[in-house]
Amino acid sequence: MSWEKIAIISDIHSNLEALESVLKKIDEEKPDKIICLGDIVGYGADPDLCCQLVRRYCDITLLGNHDAAVAGIISDDYFVEHAREAIKWTRKVMKEENIEWLKSLLLTYQEENFFFSHGAPYSPEDFIYLVTYDSAFWSLKFLESSGFKASFSGHAHITYVFGIKKQSNSNKNSWNQIFVSAPNQININDFEVISINVGSVGQPRDGNPKAAFGILEKNGLYRAIRIDYDIEKASKKILDANLPKILSSRLFLGK
Repeated sequence: MSWEKIAIISDIHSNLEALESVLKKIDEEKPDKIICLGDIVGYGADPDLCCQLVRRYCDITLLGNHDAAVAGIISDDYFVEHAREAIKWTRKVMKEENIEWLKSLLLTYQEENFFFSHGAPYSPEDFIYLVTYDSAFWSLKFLESSGFKASFSGHAHITYVFGIKKQSNSNKNSWNQIFVSAPNQININDFEVISINVGSVGQPRDGNPKAAFGILEKNGLYRAIRIDYDIEKASKKILDANLPKILSSRLFLGK
């Protein structure tokens, strides 16, 4: 399928209010395709409704670590306590058909020379956070060696970019100068290779509580978009479900 614009979302975490606001904004953008990078569930109070919306509107949906834990694909032992509590609660309340759908999700997707995964692209099954110099280095090396131009991931809940900029000369030392930034927009054609964290729809952790997602255009322009949603309502639902209070309060902080 040819395309001119792709919307990319990730880390919804059962936050229906955030997801609905993001989908409304995406509809205004009129993309040709919507890709979800996983973690539809966990933390929040509306796992089934979020699954239903993602199943309806997203053309491609990948598996996140919380999805995998809820579906029994991986153990929840390595999660912190409040995350583990939410996973167990989610597993109890979800419809079996949605749990089965989570089990069917793939770890990666490729579109032309773009690579999509929940965590760092070089080891998608390990759900590695793409936040450190080392993770950025190995992600970019993976792209270079595999013939990809760019990767898009979630998992870290931050909007961030790592890349190797194109050089006007044949500077072989460019790998010593990894570009790091959190721009509102960037053109991937300015880079040899680039790894983009698209941020989180339902639980941002970069100090900005607004829901995050990205728009990729055929001309190489990538836009990081932030929008308001009804945090008060989403937060109250978490408390009403007797989920850990930190999952409610952190929505206001974006941390």
